[in-house]
Amino acid sequence: MDAELTLEQAREINLLRRCHPGAELRVHERSWGVLVEVRRRNHVVALERFEYGGGVVHDAPIRFAAAA
Repeated sequence: MDAELTLEQAREINLLRRCHPGAELRVHERSWGVLVEVRRRNHVVALERFEYGGGVVHDAPIRFAAAA
């Protein structure tokens, strides 16, 4: 499926690149949109979900199991 980013989604990609300079961005296409994964040294450091309808779903912080 060919889809274009909305202005808000493009700004989010730019923000990811600025917050994680030098990190690798991977894009995984799904039926609902795309999942953008930011990786550094083979570890995922951020995730964002971009829906085809224009929505953006940000990654939520994950608590450490030891802190629970």
